Amino acid sequence: MTMAHATLPMLHITNLGKQYRKLRVLTDVSFDVAPGSVIALLGANGAGKTTTLKCILGVMPFDGAVEVDGISVRKHGKDARRRIGYVPQSAVLNDGDTCREALEFLAELKGAPRSRVDEMLALVNLGEQRDVAVGHLSGGMRQRLALAGALLADPPLLLLDEPTASLDIESRMEFHRLILRLRDEGKTIILSTHFFDHLEELASRVLILDSGRLAFDGSLDELSQRVRGRRYVVNLNGNAPARFMEALSAAGIGPDRVQPAEMRWEELLLAAAPERQKTAEEQA
Repeated sequence: MTMAHATLPMLHITNLGKQYRKLRVLTDVSFDVAPGSVIALLGANGAGKTTTLKCILGVMPFDGAVEVDGISVRKHGKDARRRIGYVPQSAVLNDGDTCREALEFLAELKGAPRSRVDEMLALVNLGEQRDVAVGHLSGGMRQRLALAGALLADPPLLLLDEPTASLDIESRMEFHRLILRLRDEGKTIILSTHFFDHLEELASRVLILDSGRLAFDGSLDELSQRVRGRRYVVNLNGNAPARFMEALSAAGIGPDRVQPAEMRWEELLLAAAPERQKTAEEQA
């Protein structure tokens, strides 16, 4: 009789911790990511999202254990990084290179075949811009070029660190479509973001970091159940108020009013982490 082996997680993190001198930025963060899934990593600025991704990459020392596709990042960092594609919020690219030259340089660094260059440019819809200088690209095009670079060596795991933070809504939607395509092709994706729009289409699971601790780990439906019945102040800009009102109306929700305001992460975190709610009530 043979025993069926469970599929290994693409990413396995146990008690991840990070401290800068006396400042503790990550504390006992643990989670697994299944192959082929898209995970949204949420949190306010300074919550520890970027630090978590850098620890996964193995570019800084950390406490705890991180394994990528069964490979220890601490013991075999180079092998683990070969399985990771990384896109930062602002990719560092040589403005004087053409798109093709930029990817050819990255392909050489990664040991990827040059034949992948045109293939990846086509994948991110930059085939017609292959001979355009990087410095002449729009912000959305630069981020798509960075994604093409991250995909050159065909890594199974993608880490996307606020890749659409500085993009307009149209460019953000185009990047989202690429994420969905890559998901359908079997890539495992961790998307660090502070945007909530279209998360239900992109991510099967949400992780929320709060001051370096994992405050929530579950589906969007589970998060919605926790926040149901609460009042929120939502930050809106551009043409967002009209679209927001339409969406609320379609969902049968009537807001008291809509006004520009800072996003209230505190309210979301109180809903996501019941222990924070208790602490807040005790301090009130």
